[in-house]
Amino acid sequence: MIQRVAKSKKVTEIFKEFQKHNQVKNLSDKTILYYDWNTKAFLDFLDKQSIADIKQIDRSLIDDFILWQRQVHDNSTTINAHLRAVRVFLYFSMDRGYIPPFKINLIKQESKIVETYTDEDIQRLIHKPDLKSCSFVEHRNWMLVNYFLETGNRLRSVINIKVSDVCFPERKVNIRITKNRHEMETPLTKTLLSILPTYIDTWGLSDESYLFPNVTGEQLTENSIKHTIATYNKKRGVSVTSIHAFRHTFARNYIVTGGSSFKLQALLGHKDLSMTRHYVNLFGRDLASDIDQHSIIERVKPVSKRLNKSARNKL
Repeated sequence: MIQRVAKSKKVTEIFKEFQKHNQVKNLSDKTILYYDWNTKAFLDFLDKQSIADIKQIDRSLIDDFILWQRQVHDNSTTINAHLRAVRVFLYFSMDRGYIPPFKINLIKQESKIVETYTDEDIQRLIHKPDLKSCSFVEHRNWMLVNYFLETGNRLRSVINIKVSDVCFPERKVNIRITKNRHEMETPLTKTLLSILPTYIDTWGLSDESYLFPNVTGEQLTENSIKHTIATYNKKRGVSVTSIHAFRHTFARNYIVTGGSSFKLQALLGHKDLSMTRHYVNLFGRDLASDIDQHSIIERVKPVSKRLNKSARNKL
């Protein structure tokens, strides 16, 4: 019986097709670079194995790749980052019929301790500078720290906020740039409502100004804001300098003070509850600190151990 000849295709050709597909889907430049960066290790591995044809890839080869990665990296987080990108690429290849379908699982990942700011750290960081004499950078950095702690917003979102995005009457900030590319709203706390207007007025920021610009009024980059906050923290005697630690600290505080998981999911801009559950599990030990305040029995039991006469008569 005459059959169609299966044409071989190089892995590199399929990967270019995959990235073109991602551009057509209008994925962000950052996501496309993520696939470039995290698939590179897999392509290097294939090159070392002299594998060029997409049809040579199967489940056994992925197992070999994982073992090879373990020799290169002792960090399961890095290995899984590579595997996630490779998995999306290969699932694309399966959908296009280039290779038979098979499942690709991530490796078991050890739980990492999430870095947060202590209450003492926060007290040092939010200590108010002399607003009549401090520099713009000092005032802006103090304002940034307050904003991060009170909102839990991601760094990329914060550097893109403009003054016009802040709606004081409605107590909210419109977040235009998010990780999942869906706009969201962040509520303004009493603290931010009381200090943001002074900051904006003091430095004459217009509606079209970035809320947190550099000294020339231009947009801050992610690297520059990481550097300036690290310097700010160290000057105040705080060893933790991570921007993302502000987000973790916001989540921790929200959970241990009885905040709703569903509301936290919305506030942090998570697609689903999986990351929120992760925070709850991480900070579970802290939930016991005020558990007595939420005890049903402690709330309804009689103040006296002995029942009074009227109560005994009812029994």
